[in-house]
This record gives sequence, structure tokens and C-alpha cells, in this order.
Amino acid sequence: MDLLVTIFSFILLISIIVGIHELGHFLTARFYDIHVLKFKIGFGKELFSFQDRRNCNYSFGILPLGGYVQMLGENIPVQEGSDDPQENKKSYLQATPGERAAVTIAGPLANFVLAAFVYFFLAIVGTTQLSSFVGDVVVGSPSEKYGILAKDKILEVDDESVRVFNDINLILSKRIGDTGSIEIKYLRGNAENTISIPIKEWLSENDQSAPSAVLGIQPFLPPVVGKLQPDGPAYIHGIKEGDLIQAINNNEISTWQDLSRTLSDLPNQLIDLQILRDQRSQNLMLETSSFLDGEGAERGRIGILASNDLNQWPDDYIIEKRENLFSAVIVGFQDTYRYTLLIISSIGKMISGSISADNLGGPIQISVLAGSAAKAGYVTFLSMVALLSINLGLLNLLPIPILDGGQLVMIGIEKIKGSPVSDMTLEYSMRVGIVLIVSLMIFAFANDISRLI
Repeated sequence: MDLLVTIFSFILLISIIVGIHELGHFLTARFYDIHVLKFKIGFGKELFSFQDRRNCNYSFGILPLGGYVQMLGENIPVQEGSDDPQENKKSYLQATPGERAAVTIAGPLANFVLAAFVYFFLAIVGTTQLSSFVGDVVVGSPSEKYGILAKDKILEVDDESVRVFNDINLILSKRIGDTGSIEIKYLRGNAENTISIPIKEWLSENDQSAPSAVLGIQPFLPPVVGKLQPDGPAYIHGIKEGDLIQAINNNEISTWQDLSRTLSDLPNQLIDLQILRDQRSQNLMLETSSFLDGEGAERGRIGILASNDLNQWPDDYIIEKRENLFSAVIVGFQDTYRYTLLIISSIGKMISGSISADNLGGPIQISVLAGSAAKAGYVTFLSMVALLSINLGLLNLLPIPILDGGQLVMIGIEKIKGSPVSDMTLEYSMRVGIVLIVSLMIFAFANDISRLI
């Protein structure tokens, strides 16, 4: 079932961002009355196709890894003096350089518009997110070394305000590959504190974890019961989803991490469990079960998973974010802008070598992330749609032949010299472009394989 979810999510994700990209080309070509021959999503054997009244063929290929819009005059010359009904229709080559440039840039632009719309939509409908409280600090991590504790609330990172936990990751992502230090302001009780963590002690080379995880902080997870193991101790003794575990043997439990550590030290023991249900505290006696950890040590458990339903969480640890119509429009463009800058910065650091190219992901990584995002809910999935749409837009703007950016370069050269680029130059540039893109895909695919093994 998980595999089917992953495959379906990947196909849906790629189809959306590629479809919007090609739709940008298509609509702009139609706007300038350039005849479009084909609109295709995917490659290989066509799963289905149909034709409109303007003789444009629409199809979906079996491999959803791209798409294209073919216009009259592209690769298929218009035969003058023939009986072809397309003879009198405007071809791509008959369009002015400005019109062709508009058609070309419309694809990447559509990807940015899609991202802005997604962020606008999420701002309008509202999202529930984790607050910036620290739930746990990893032993031996930079955070532990420099004094951050569980229940601290992160206020600022590098002088940028932090409201939700995801803000921490976004700000930290900007510093990957940099030198110097990270300034973190946090609240402990009623006192504000600031620490400075050297970047060289923070981020290890090629680490694929979230920046906050590498820093050694985990978001606050309340000890709220989610799914229960059938026939497990918790299920047998009447614990229900949504119960908040307050104490074990009169020892206060404030985070899921506290709960996990406490139970781990109590294998096959009778425990007094204090829970909060329907605003009323009650006590349950039950005996823990046990399992062997990776080192062969016996550990305790009661057969419960953490709740991922934020509606069941204490109000202090979640943030409701919802904007009015005007503010949502601003948020849509702001989020698109800041993620675009982040991706551009990351690409620049990758080219300069300050970030390893091993971080580049391919179709396998995208499919895994798509499956995880789909299972996490529509907010996470749509956020991934927006982020990958920005990536696709930026990728296509690279000045590589066969990409939109390369075509814009050719159109610019044509505009400057006053005549089209020669067929030989165009052919060789396309060959170079294909080699570069194929090499990039192979490298990304190899990175995907290395992560799996």
C-alpha cells in the first residue's frame, strides 16, 4: 500500500508541476496566435490522447518525467505552396523574437505563479503548525554543548524572528555552506538568552537531515496518545487515542520524549499511569511489555504511538496561521520569493563547492518525499508541490541549450545580430545541452541509489 501511495503521489506531483509549466507555454503561444500542434505530459507510449477543434493533439505519456508543447515550425518546417491546411497558420518561426521570448519564459513563470497560488491558498485556509518550543535535545549535539534545554522556546535565529518550528529550518538552511557562527535567541522561563554556535561545529558534510536535527533540537511533541497496538498493554487497560499522559509513578511527563525514555527504563513492570481525558485526570495501573533494542538490552513499552493530530495538542505548543485575502496574496508572493532566493543560494553554493553536489536529488528521492508528504496530509503535499514547482522554474531558466533559458539566450543572440542563429550552431548547441542534462540526471540518479544502499 505504501508503495502504491508513493507511486501515485509522485505521478500526481510531477504531472501538476510539469502540466502547469507546459500550460504556460501553450496559453502564451495561443495568445500570440502561434499554432500549437501538440501538448503532451510524460514521455513514451501514449496512455490516451484527443484532439481539439484547432487540430491540437493532447496526450499523456506512460513515463511522467516531463512534457512538451510542440508548435508549428518547431522541428517540422512549414512547406510553402503545399495543400497542408497548416500552411496559412502562424508558425513559431514566424513570430517575432519578442513573442518567442514571451512563449519561452511563460513556462518557468507559470511554475512561480503556481507556487505563489499554493502559498496563497494555504494562507487563506489556514494551517496548524508546531510552535518553536524545543521538545528534546540530542545528547552530544551542538545544542547540548552550548546549553539549549528541552522546553526552551526559540525566539530568533540570526536576528530573524521565529514563530513556528519550521521557521528554524528555513533560516538555518540559508547558512548551509557558510562560515562564521549562528546566533540563537531563546526563552527559558521568563529570561531571554543568546548563544553563538560555530557553523563548523553544526553542519556535517553531506548530512541529509533537517538543519534543526543536525543542530540537535527536536520539536515539542506532547505525550498525547495516537494509534494503539492491538492487544498491547495500553489497549488492554483502556487507554484511548487523545489521552494526555501526565505522569508515570508520580513522575511528571511533559514531552513524548520524556514518556519514551521513562517507559524504556521500566520493562515488565507494574506502573501507575496518570492520564488526562475529557479535562479530567485519572489513574490506571498496567504492566509494561518489553523488547530488545539494537544493543540487546531489554526496554519497556506499552504499545502506543504519538498523536499527529494537532487538534489534540495543548494550545501552547501549536500555532494557528490564517490570513485575510489581502494578506494571503502578500504571503503567497513573499513565500515564493524567499524560497526562490534560498534555492538560488543553494545552487550557487553547490557550484562553488561550499555545499556538496551529493545533496542533489533525482526521481527516486522526489518519489520518496512525495509519498511521505502525501501521508502527512494535504498541507505538506501542497507545500512540496510549491517548492518543486519553484525548482522546476529555476532549472528551466538555466542557460543550457534545450532548456528554456538556453532558448532565451539564442533569441537574445538573434535579436543582437539581426538574424537567426545558424542551423549548425543550433544543432551542436542542442547536442551539448542534451549531454549536460543527461549527465545531470545520471548524477542525481546515482545520488538517489547511494542513499538507498
